[in-house]
Amino acid sequence: MSSASGGLKPTELYELTRIAEPGAARILAKCEFKNPTGSHKDRVFSYMIDELEARGAVRPGMTLVECSTGNGGAALSRVGAERGYKVVIIMPTGMTEERKKQIESLGGTILETTGEGFLLESEDTARRYVEENPGSYFLDQSTNELNWRSWRLCGEEIVASLRERGIRPDHFICSIGTGGTFTGIADVLKSAFPDVVTTAVEVDRSAALYAKRKGLKFEHQAHNLMGLGPGKMPANLREELVDEVELITGDDGWATMKRLISEEDLFVGPTAGGNVFAAQRLARRLGPDKVVVTVLFDSAWKYFSIWDGTYRDYETGSAGTGNGA
Repeated sequence: MSSASGGLKPTELYELTRIAEPGAARILAKCEFKNPTGSHKDRVFSYMIDELEARGAVRPGMTLVECSTGNGGAALSRVGAERGYKVVIIMPTGMTEERKKQIESLGGTILETTGEGFLLESEDTARRYVEENPGSYFLDQSTNELNWRSWRLCGEEIVASLRERGIRPDHFICSIGTGGTFTGIADVLKSAFPDVVTTAVEVDRSAALYAKRKGLKFEHQAHNLMGLGPGKMPANLREELVDEVELITGDDGWATMKRLISEEDLFVGPTAGGNVFAAQRLARRLGPDKVVVTVLFDSAWKYFSIWDGTYRDYETGSAGTGNGA
């Protein structure tokens, strides 16, 4: 198996045992929260910069621009600092203080857009920024297919780990934001294990794919699972790889996150909790002798300032929304 892009080490595929339920399927979780900046986004931006440099699209000294609610911003700032780029992160207001401080500590500059416009407004702002600032480049993880391609290596790591243990997975279940993580991993798993069933998970208050498949009118509403529900269909999601779609609530994610911390000693964030909640629900339905694979996205310390699960606009004190990546 090849080493991870950008010098990243493969992460552990961990079996949940302490919260495992009698008579339910086994659940194995890929520990992406153990990457250098504490999230899965390190994979994306290490890979993207590798590829863009090889193509001659970017070079040290340029300014790299990205839209992010924090994880991607920190990951890009880390790579930028290592390779000699300036980094500008366009971020909706109301994101956690921990995420902002991490980006700034890694040398990134934050430009905030309104909470109401969330990432859609941030993307428009990023495009204007590169038009007005020669020598800058908008990576655009939301639509750039290098996003999902970066996740193929993670899928290969999962396949290698499963084969080393003599395990054939029955289901892959993962929530979607940009759609890159789900697509890249599902693509590899379906190739290696043709019978695997894939389930995309969305937060109930911003479920664009679920609405599309059910013939419902899509309406985005504020929610508290930062990283999910960006308010549009994810461009990096290859829909043909999605067999099923399920919904979770913000409360599902936050409650399960705290169980993972206290019972499994996994210091993860609420979207990881949401993935495990959905995986547990599926595992009950499947019963024993089946295997479910999921992903643990980011770290709990990124949420200390909002430990009650309520995002807030730090300037006005009004309830905010968690969106994006």
